Amino acid sequence: MFLFLSSLTRNIVNYYAREWQNAQAPHLLDGQRSVRLRAAAPPLAIPSDTVTCHVDAAWDANSSNCGLGGIFSGHHSATCLPHLCESRPLVSSALMAEALAVRLAVMTAAFANIKRLLILSDSLSLVSMLRSKESRPALFGIVFDIYHSGFYFDDISFYHIPRLNNQEADSLAKSALSSMIVTSVGGR
Repeated sequence: MFLFLSSLTRNIVNYYAREWQNAQAPHLLDGQRSVRLRAAAPPLAIPSDTVTCHVDAAWDANSSNCGLGGIFSGHHSATCLPHLCESRPLVSSALMAEALAVRLAVMTAAFANIKRLLILSDSLSLVSMLRSKESRPALFGIVFDIYHSGFYFDDISFYHIPRLNNQEADSLAKSALSSMIVTSVGGR
């Protein structure tokens, strides 16, 4: 029975890892298999009174650890907000890690009394889910927090961007993850 559950858990983790990977930046031709190319999105017109936050997560399937990164910019009130660079243990999927990064950004902005927020993420699956007000069982609590925190804003929106346009947040997330791995190995 234990082997079956272990195998089932591994299959679920692999499914969500593939889903996350497929939702990332535009794919190119790879050897003999061709995968879809995504058309460029039109430039996003951001109102001057809106704070933007690029968010990303880095997830390690072997340890189930993740790093979260976020960079606020835009409106002058964004200058009071810190760069987000945190790590979390026991995260079950890359999609959950991405959702945790969005929740961290939304809650940070809400506590700073930001009124208009635009979240920019390279996770197409998560952005689609948030824009359609959906959830998944494994993400219910995290997504609930995101939706509930949305009431603190006059306007909050989520937008997908290519991975290449999210490199700073990606670097912060990878830095947070690597510091957690170093700490874990060092025994502190």
